[in-house]
Amino acid sequence: MKDLSKIQQQNGLIKIAAFDHRDSLTKYVPQEKLSEFKTLCTEYLGPHSTGILVDPEYGQEAIKKSNEMNITGIFSREISGYTDTPQGRNTELYKDFTSAKLKELGAEAIKLLIYYNHQASNAEYQRNVVKTVKEECDQINLPLLVEIITYPIENDSQTKLDLTRKAIIDLKEYTDIFKLEYPFDPAGRDLTQDKDDLIEITELCEKPWILLSRGGMDFQTFLKAVVLCCGSGASGYAVGRAIWQEIKDLETWEEKANFLKTTGAQRMQILSNALE
Repeated sequence: MKDLSKIQQQNGLIKIAAFDHRDSLTKYVPQEKLSEFKTLCTEYLGPHSTGILVDPEYGQEAIKKSNEMNITGIFSREISGYTDTPQGRNTELYKDFTSAKLKELGAEAIKLLIYYNHQASNAEYQRNVVKTVKEECDQINLPLLVEIITYPIENDSQTKLDLTRKAIIDLKEYTDIFKLEYPFDPAGRDLTQDKDDLIEITELCEKPWILLSRGGMDFQTFLKAVVLCCGSGASGYAVGRAIWQEIKDLETWEEKANFLKTTGAQRMQILSNALE
């Protein structure tokens, strides 16, 4: 098993500030401000985390800042989004930013986002993408964090939980840490009813797994979900939009930056404290 000590606390908890968003982030900040946004996230959110998750495309200055601040960096290996094909959603890799190159930049772990439906025609293609990156990571002795995003295909009656279970089974051979969505729509849901299913996910993974804050999950809902997941065997979280999504409604750059410095940092501290 890979050494995860650089990205976790001594008690094994993993607390990642995630801002490797690229195209989707332009809904929140202007494209010309993406680099500065990621640098501010490093400065204000990084100190309350065991590591930051950032991309090498817009995150070069953030990576420099994290190295200066001695904050662990986890860097994205995949190009933003996916290629939509008749066979399914294909994850594409950076050509220039190999895992070895990301390690040169200071990465202590590599992250790969993979869109996956085991019944899609491209399922084997997607598994091979994960296998390729895992082989790269093994060669440079870095852990691979695999973020699974499931999606339905035509005439697909499976639930998100069904898709998540199968993805874990198919990909765990090539994974050191799983980064998973909450396996139900949390809106208006009594999350406590999900504990048995979350325990099953922990048992299926056979590796550490952390909860991500994909979609419109607000901070309070994410906080409840993190506490429940970690009480069911998860090892922590990677949090992005649940921390800072309200900046979309702020008009000036100064207001957005101040939100990160105040509310954003406070939320990171609340999340961290909730697991201690």
